[in-house]
Amino acid sequence: MKIQNGNKPDLLDSLVKTSQVKPQKDLSVEQRKNQGASYDKVELSSRKQEVDRLAQKAKAQPAIREERVESLRQSIEDGTYNARGEIVARSILKSNILDELL
Repeated sequence: MKIQNGNKPDLLDSLVKTSQVKPQKDLSVEQRKNQGASYDKVELSSRKQEVDRLAQKAKAQPAIREERVESLRQSIEDGTYNARGEIVARSILKSNILDELL
């Protein structure tokens, strides 16, 4: 039994042909400008500016909120502090997600 590929080029042949094609030299942006060619342009959205503003605002906040720490300390000493596991877990996840984003 003979299997024919229906006159389709072999994968190996097509790979050899594509490897023989010489890549064009990359021109610098300045060279492309001089030749009048178009070039890529990057524009940052207002979303980037908003993220930068929020990051600066977050950095301006103190690392430890003393009034909150004192309030929690007092609640623990009084025996009135009751931490629900779900709230703690949500807070930890939220903190980790924010750390990844910033």
